[in-house]
Amino acid sequence: MDSQARTKAGCRLNLLLIALLLTLVTALTALAGAALIAAGTGAVAALVLALAIRQQRQREQAQQRQIETLETSLLDQRVIDPETGATLARWFAQALDTECRRAVREFTPLTLMQFDFQCQDAEQLNTARIRLAEMLNSQISRPGDLLGLTEQCELQLLLPCTNEHAKRLAQRCMEQAEAVLGTQVRVRLAACTLQPTVDLTPDKVRSQLQDVLEEVRDAAPGSYCFRVESAEADLLHQQFTL
Repeated sequence: MDSQARTKAGCRLNLLLIALLLTLVTALTALAGAALIAAGTGAVAALVLALAIRQQRQREQAQQRQIETLETSLLDQRVIDPETGATLARWFAQALDTECRRAVREFTPLTLMQFDFQCQDAEQLNTARIRLAEMLNSQISRPGDLLGLTEQCELQLLLPCTNEHAKRLAQRCMEQAEAVLGTQVRVRLAACTLQPTVDLTPDKVRSQLQDVLEEVRDAAPGSYCFRVESAEADLLHQQFTL
């Protein structure tokens, strides 16, 4: 082969190599582009998924807050203690205020009783409170009679339109309380009946009851103390309020 022929063959070989190189570069570029596209698509999908998960968690948290708000609202509106069946302190205080005004308006005495418990075991004390509340709820039947709780979870008994039988009721409740609770929980009872004078208010009733409580706490377990406010008053000059 002469030199001219060898030159032409070399040129063809070079062109073939260049063509192969261009094909390889094109293929590699295509593969790299596909990989980049795939990687980009995967990253976008992951980002979209993360945003969706975050939004879902935010919705769940918002729903949980709404549930907690509703539960709090329902607790605030609850009237009866589920364990004892007694009226909760907030509503019992409102009932006492209503009955004080009713007593003055209808000119009838009002009685409030409270049980004083003494026990070292908190669980046993709570059980005693529940058992006594069941007994008391079975004892009261007149419209307006109400078993309630104080802020300190003490049991109180509100008895509107009372008469001389209130003292006997207090004695009977005390006797049955001892029978229900036994000797493990020491219990005493304080009770006071107030007349429908113009100054009859919840604060006055509570103050009178507190004085009786302090007196009966010095007595032996199983004791009860009953105090009746004097009916001597200038009834002709009473001012009746609604």
